[in-house]
Amino acid sequence: MRRNKFRFNLMATVICIFIIAVIACLGFCVTGIFNIDTYVVTVTDKERVNNGDSSKYLVYADTEDGESLVFENTDSLFHGKFNSSNVQGKLKEGETYELTVCGYRIPFLSSYQNIINVEEVE
Repeated sequence: MRRNKFRFNLMATVICIFIIAVIACLGFCVTGIFNIDTYVVTVTDKERVNNGDSSKYLVYADTEDGESLVFENTDSLFHGKFNSSNVQGKLKEGETYELTVCGYRIPFLSSYQNIINVEEVE
């Protein structure tokens, strides 16, 4: 009887930890959608990265303060952006743009802020 109670408590604890972890991950993903930032940057390089069956565009840029940043350029269902290839072609090295981006930069997950709008700065 005591052994069954211990197993039940252990299983309940593991399930609770799993549920909390899933809720935390979902919450983090949802808040990333609403984390909108704007940067004025000069594009220094850009590339397409292939990962198995998927690929994404990366944009390397410097801010006016000299900080180097990397952005992802992928389609975003939530923000209604479905032209990442066109955006990538529009960006020119050495040119300055105002980028509206969403999400978070998480280095150990290779996660970048995603470009959702581009405006050329004169």
